[in-house]
Amino acid sequence: MRKGYAWVYSPKPVKLTKYEKEEILKKVTQYIDSSTKLKEKVSRIEVKAGRVYLYKLVEQALPLPKGAVLIKPLIDGKYFESILGRITLYDPKGQECTADWQRYNDQWLNLNKGNLESCLKFMEKETWF
Repeated sequence: MRKGYAWVYSPKPVKLTKYEKEEILKKVTQYIDSSTKLKEKVSRIEVKAGRVYLYKLVEQALPLPKGAVLIKPLIDGKYFESILGRITLYDPKGQECTADWQRYNDQWLNLNKGNLESCLKFMEKETWF
């Protein structure tokens, strides 16, 4: 191991069955519908690979240069989808998870640890999301 580096143990997310994914999605959707801040920010929720991804719509501010082609098409001609944050699940019931935020370089930061509801509350009150 090189000087100045340390290994960090990061547990792997849980593998969810189809039923568990539906239950987690239902819980997250109910919470977001009851939250005014998250309801106006979150445009789509996706559960995959033991994580709950929350997406938001961002309006394209700059015109594209002549001849430029977008990798993904714009929604309604002016919006693109961006990741708001994610919740990494370590058990199927949502009792142990982390609220994560994506940096500009696509690395994820764990900002809060707790159960599913506490992670959603954290996302609701923090300005990171």
